[in-house]
Amino acid sequence: MKNKYFILIVLLSIAGIALISCNVDREKKVEDAKENVIQADQELKEAQAQYEKDWQQFKSEAELKIDANQKSIDELKAEIKTASSKFKAKYEKEVLALEKKNTELRKSINEYKYEGKDKWEEFKRDFNNNMDVIGNAIKDIFSKKE
Repeated sequence: MKNKYFILIVLLSIAGIALISCNVDREKKVEDAKENVIQADQELKEAQAQYEKDWQQFKSEAELKIDANQKSIDELKAEIKTASSKFKAKYEKEVLALEKKNTELRKSINEYKYEGKDKWEEFKRDFNNNMDVIGNAIKDIFSKKE
């Protein structure tokens, strides 16, 4: 009989130790999970701050380029008004098309909403490409004018 109680006490002790160690593991896992969430939240805030910084820099540089393009377009429009009819006919439509594209670029930069890093990189690449196309077209017109 003493053996039965002794075995029962040993088994209950082992079970108790096992349960206590499981709770300790669970508490450690919960603590680790909380730390991971805090770290992930911090990394997200840092990434958002970096994006905001990049966005503001990109937007201000783009607006400067758009303004410079508009100034060049305005100069071309003024020259077209005083130029020969040959020059007018040849370049008036081109200048209007460039002005429209420049306005569309301004609109796209003002309406852009962040949708993730990949979309942001794609937007910058496309925007810069379009900006280069307009800039080169303006330079070409200036070099062609008579």
